[in-house]
Amino acid sequence: MKSKSFNEFLNLPESTNEKFELALGSASAPKSKMENLGWYICDPLQITKTPQSYKDYILASKGEWSIAKHGYVISNSGWFSERSTAYLASSKPVVVQETGFSEIFNTGRGLFGFKKMEDLPDVFSEINNNYTKHCSWAKEICNQYFNYNSVLTDLLDNI
Repeated sequence: MKSKSFNEFLNLPESTNEKFELALGSASAPKSKMENLGWYICDPLQITKTPQSYKDYILASKGEWSIAKHGYVISNSGWFSERSTAYLASSKPVVVQETGFSEIFNTGRGLFGFKKMEDLPDVFSEINNNYTKHCSWAKEICNQYFNYNSVLTDLLDNI
């Protein structure tokens, strides 16, 4: 579960000037606790109500910060989220917990992996200091690794 990975990052909003938003839909989710820690809470059902509402949400975002499920982190499996790909395709920087994907994808320009809380201030500073470039690099990463032309060509060439 993500909650096991998340505990280390509960105080993230207090340690940076960034605004962090969580989509929490579960009735048992500790929404008020998270708000007290500086997290903004949104309704995932509203965000994902239609493909257009999901696209609009991503386009209105500064970027993505996310953790991965604990099993992906400890196995170093290289797992990468389709949501992160959607952010990259929308020219938004992505900062996600390291699962081994940095051994496959170029990171440090538009896409960042992190292992611990202490990694994040420098990453956010770099993105803020060069935001336009990181947005452009995010789109380049998407085109390089996830564009259907390159993915399908590689797939067909290896059949």
